Amino acid sequence: MTKSLISFGFIVITTLGAYAQEFSESVQPLSTKAVKGYMYEAIKDSDGNSLITYKIPGSKKSNEVFFEEYSFDKNLTFINSKDVQEKKTQKDDFESTVYSAYVGGSTSFDVTSMKLKLSKVVATNTWNYEKQRFVVKKIISRETIKPKNDNGKVYLGYASYNSADYKKSDVFTLAKVESKGKNADDKFYVLLFNDKLEITEKPIDLNGSYTLVFCDQVAGEDVVMVFAPNKGAADLMKYVYFEFDISGNLKNRVEFKSPASALLLTVAYKKDGDIYFCGSSTKSTEPYEKVFNEYAPIFNPGITDGGANLADIKWQKSSQEKMDNFHLLKFTGNQLTFASTTPVTDFKEKFKTAPGDKGASPYKGSKFFIEQFTVTPSGDYLIAGQLTGTAKLGDGVTAKSYEDIVCFHFDKAGNLRAQYGLGKINTDKKSEIFSMSQKFYLSSDGKQLLWEILEVKGKKGYADFLDALAGYTTFYSLYFPRIGTINLESSSLSAFKEMGDGKYYLRKDFTSVYDKNEKSITYIGHDEDFKKLWIGKVMIQ
Repeated sequence: MTKSLISFGFIVITTLGAYAQEFSESVQPLSTKAVKGYMYEAIKDSDGNSLITYKIPGSKKSNEVFFEEYSFDKNLTFINSKDVQEKKTQKDDFESTVYSAYVGGSTSFDVTSMKLKLSKVVATNTWNYEKQRFVVKKIISRETIKPKNDNGKVYLGYASYNSADYKKSDVFTLAKVESKGKNADDKFYVLLFNDKLEITEKPIDLNGSYTLVFCDQVAGEDVVMVFAPNKGAADLMKYVYFEFDISGNLKNRVEFKSPASALLLTVAYKKDGDIYFCGSSTKSTEPYEKVFNEYAPIFNPGITDGGANLADIKWQKSSQEKMDNFHLLKFTGNQLTFASTTPVTDFKEKFKTAPGDKGASPYKGSKFFIEQFTVTPSGDYLIAGQLTGTAKLGDGVTAKSYEDIVCFHFDKAGNLRAQYGLGKINTDKKSEIFSMSQKFYLSSDGKQLLWEILEVKGKKGYADFLDALAGYTTFYSLYFPRIGTINLESSSLSAFKEMGDGKYYLRKDFTSVYDKNEKSITYIGHDEDFKKLWIGKVMIQ
């Protein structure tokens, strides 16, 4: 059934010389039912029209679920809204089994422990009509074991990873067994355990005493890790890199010369089969173990402040030190392609800001959170994120803060071409405890990158309906797009366009829809009262 609404919406189309893109925005009032409901889906049809669907209230006794669909054409002109009913789907209950690895616990006896524990939870899941998804109905069983090797030695947990494929029950775990002998070295292992909690142990090929520098799961579910030699080694810069698949099979192993004796790695990416690491270092010539703490991000249910466990808290603290150099490493198969070093002082020399922007500053060596890593068709690398720190929220409460916006531009050999700086719009503490999403979109000619930043505005109040019902106030985030362009040939930055006019904010679950055929990005949001639907669009030139 189609119903007509009197439209008080408007369309604004902006094409300014200061911006390298074309922007469109439109506002449409929502019906009373849509205001009481929630956004359920946002898609584009075969004609390029935007279809935005709301789940709305309906009869609880009905065997149907109720929706309202709002449609806009390519130019964001409002077409109509219509009611849609669908039969409630009947889906049978099913049993699920979740496996995990962790360390420590929540009592004073084990809160600091790094002893590995394996968990198996079996639950019954039932279909929820209102939420249109499966939810846990009942926990059938919980089982936990503390694994030991054949000699009865206890494993210390360092990291664990799962496959996205629910049919693969094995959990990939990185662990260590401490040596009891005076002249013997600690041994690292890849452990895998199946649905019966049976252990498969695979020793990691390290000859000597080593410290774990970094490990992570990258695209394609592979796990990568880097180890540094400890004091007494013949060459403190002879690091070892490994790549394993999620089943624990070794794919690549490289002994390589690190650009620093103490190399702090903070992120890893996989692009087109190559593995990249970003890191930093001080001027120290001491071994890694003397400068930084060992990397161990595995979960501990007893640690809630500043880290995943006690070892992670120590690593986080040591990584906050001001650095003297930035490093970019690339591995291709069984070889190190390059390991570049950029002195922090070089960032000031190659610092560039957007026209008219205020508040940005050159990178000075602080730790930063990387949100986006991109390799261009010409082989350049762009790394975007934010500097991190600590925000005091009152009553002794502290939280991790996300501060200056950072973007580095390197050539294909890892040499710095530019740092692009952009000042934040909202710099209050309740805004800085939320990170900003950042994405790059390549232009048709491959010469420019559209830089999308979802700027954040922090609020104090009720984050959702359930919090309001319970009277629970907290901090929550509202986002809006800021769009600029990086010219890859001239290494320059355009002015940025703020969308939403400071009145409209994105839905966190439906921030944007990318149309690769039209080369456009469509954003969907509301006013703060959720009474008006806002839709914006940018064409990627």
